[in-house]
Amino acid sequence: MDVAHIADELVAALRSQLPSGVRLDGFEVEVGEHVDIDHGQLRAALEVRVPGVEVKIAVVEGLLHCLDCGAQYPADEAPCPVCGSARAELIHGHELSVRRAWARPVS
Repeated sequence: MDVAHIADELVAALRSQLPSGVRLDGFEVEVGEHVDIDHGQLRAALEVRVPGVEVKIAVVEGLLHCLDCGAQYPADEAPCPVCGSARAELIHGHELSVRRAWARPVS
C-alpha cells in the first residue's frame, strides 16, 4: 500500500469534517490487523502532514463470522470454534479510517 497516498486521504477526510474555527489537537486512526501497512510509516506520514498534532494508531483485531452457524470469533481461532467450519467472512480487521479527533476553538 502507498502509505503517502493513504495519509493524504485520511488527512483530507479529517479536514473535511472539521468545523471552521477549531484547531485540531489530535486524532486516532483505526487500522485493522489484516491491513498490510506499516504502522510506524503511517504515523510518520501523518505527522508530516499535520505537524504538531498528536497522532494515535489503534489496531482493530480481526473478527470472523461463520457462514455455517453464525458464530463470531477472533480470526486467530479459525476454523470456527463452535462448528468447525472453515467458511467465514472477515467482519472486523480490515478497517482503515479516522476513529476520533479532538480539537479546540481558535481564540
